[in-house]
This record gives sequence, C-alpha cells and structure tokens, in this order.
Amino acid sequence: MEHLTIHLSFEARIGGAVQFRWMYPFERQMHKLKQTIGNKNHVEASIVKAYILNEITKFCSRYFGADVETSWSKPPRNFAAVPLYRNTEFSIFACPGHPMGSHSQTRCLTSQEMKAAELYVLLNCREVDALLR
Repeated sequence: MEHLTIHLSFEARIGGAVQFRWMYPFERQMHKLKQTIGNKNHVEASIVKAYILNEITKFCSRYFGADVETSWSKPPRNFAAVPLYRNTEFSIFACPGHPMGSHSQTRCLTSQEMKAAELYVLLNCREVDALLR
C-alpha cells in the first residue's frame, strides 16, 4: 500500500486538482447514451439518432404552450396548486403541498419534538406576533 501513495502524489502533481480531471459527468452521460442503443449492429448510429431526437424534443418543447407539461415546464416535485389546509385561522398552516410518506402510521411527538414545534409556531406565525409584542 505504501507504493500507492507514491503514485497518487505523483498523479496529483502532474494532473492538478481532481475536479479538473474528474470523469464522472462524462461517464454518466455515456451511460445514458448507451441505454438508448436500439440496433446492436450499428451502435454509434443508434446513439447519434437517440441524441439528436433528445435534442430536438428539448428544443421544440420550449415553444409549447403553458398548458403542455414538458421537461422545462414541470412543476416541482412536492407542489400543490391549491393549499392543502384552506379553512385555517393561522397562516403558518396554509402552505401548499402534498403530504409525504406513509399516511397510515401515526406517532406521538416526544417532548423535545413538541417543544421544537411550539417554538417554530411562535417564531414563524404572523398571528402570534401581535400577542408576543
């Protein structure tokens, strides 16, 4: 193993910082391109055809209307156009979003979690600001 450190230090001196010679982005792109191979007899042509098709669809999707969902106009992952809690008195609970995780399992908060939740509500709720002043 001592021999490895000699080669690593030599490579660092010759190549410079690792971010300038890191191959991960290129390997990831090559993996995506290799997944698009349809004809095993003409691998390069298959990759070129899939790449061109992908570029054309991306370019054309920029000019679709707002009602068409494309890779450029997708809503965020946890986005809800309508707030989940509509009839609430407190603004802090009127945040839009979808619930995440399993909804069938419930649990009680520990005393530390309960204190953290109370502190969060007291510090971030506009309706409580008037009472704290």
